[in-house]
Amino acid sequence: MRWEWIKFQLRTHGTSLSDLARKLEVERNAMHNVKRLPYPRMESAIARALGMKTWEIWPERWSEDGNPLPRSGRADSASEND
Repeated sequence: MRWEWIKFQLRTHGTSLSDLARKLEVERNAMHNVKRLPYPRMESAIARALGMKTWEIWPERWSEDGNPLPRSGRADSASEND
């Protein structure tokens, strides 16, 4: 349900996962990995596009201070604050 909400919100903000992937110069499927795996760089890009903080979208993955919560299996380990 959250994934569909994210895609809908991106559309209402005039963008899409594909647009964000092009801007970040990553493969389109990198954006889709966020659906099933924590991926701080992509999560941050989505949150910025929506004018939100990452923890508002993924409270189980991010702390309110803007840092990714420790977890194994992250697609990347970059700590990118909003």
